[in-house]
Amino acid sequence: MRGSPDMIEVPGAPPVEGLRFRRFEGDADYATMSRLGGRSFEADGIDYFETEEDLRHDFQESPSRDPYAEVIFAEVKGTPVACARTWIDPGDGGEFEYWHAVHLVPEWRKTELRRALLRYNERQIVARARGAGVKGALLCKLWALDEPSDWRALVISEGYTAVLFFYEMVRRDLDDIPDAPFPEGLEVRPAEPSEYPKIWSASKEAFRGKPWFVEALYGKEQFDSWASSPENTPELWRVAWDSAEIAGMARNDIPRDQNRAYGRSRGHTQHLSVMPKWRRRGLGRALMAESLRMMRDMGLKEASLDVETQSTTGEVDLYLSMGYEINRKYAHFAKHLTERGLRGERGRKLNSPELPM
Repeated sequence: MRGSPDMIEVPGAPPVEGLRFRRFEGDADYATMSRLGGRSFEADGIDYFETEEDLRHDFQESPSRDPYAEVIFAEVKGTPVACARTWIDPGDGGEFEYWHAVHLVPEWRKTELRRALLRYNERQIVARARGAGVKGALLCKLWALDEPSDWRALVISEGYTAVLFFYEMVRRDLDDIPDAPFPEGLEVRPAEPSEYPKIWSASKEAFRGKPWFVEALYGKEQFDSWASSPENTPELWRVAWDSAEIAGMARNDIPRDQNRAYGRSRGHTQHLSVMPKWRRRGLGRALMAESLRMMRDMGLKEASLDVETQSTTGEVDLYLSMGYEINRKYAHFAKHLTERGLRGERGRKLNSPELPM
């Protein structure tokens, strides 16, 4: 156990009897993170949660991630009520993007606890970056539903602006799937783990030019983590091969934990990608139709996917024509962070180079 028993001070935390903050203390805390995240997402109108297994994998299979440094919990009389996380992703041009999240159960949302933890995260981000020799303003990002919710209202009030927009789209049944033949000359089949390097490389090239694409996110560490992910279900992927080269693919999975929790019978397409030379030839439509038929034949009742709204390759129109509808909107929010912009108790700006920890 590496978690420190020392008390963590969170400026601006509400004066609640029995409220204390602690660091990540070991493997059992992955279940705590999953439970708090699920309850917080539900209160924000999002029927999603990260599983204990996925959280464990994300931290243990990524050498740059450390839950003992990135995660803290808020407890009231020994009961966990909130979880705050920070992490770093590589950005364009050798720079970094600093991400964070705060999950809070609904019973404590009338307090300022979530705001205090958001500001705590920001101070940790600045302190960590300065400790690593990073100068200047930091690009700080988080994820929120782009519809009315407690979390969205809070991040906007703290100076964040929506910069990248997405739809969650759902096909409510798997009846009347459009007939969409594949272009001639392609072999379509599931994938094998031995083909992961080609799948990874083709995804990278297909997604290049997307507003969220970052070259550095396709390095060896990211590949190793992805290749060992429990979310990978290559037997459900549909990959179109042009001889030995990939023309396009639909990477599908069945979110069984989410289906159990929310009483659904849903398949999910994680990614649809078509290589540039095969675009505008009906391949994306054929891959989606094949995926929907597979889900139907497995006994599933509906399908979902996520897509950025700024897509210039016609994806949103494609999915609408395939019977999907927009279920909810969400966004990445961002702001540039410096010591001068940090806020502490009662909203006071913290200008001292000595950041409260």
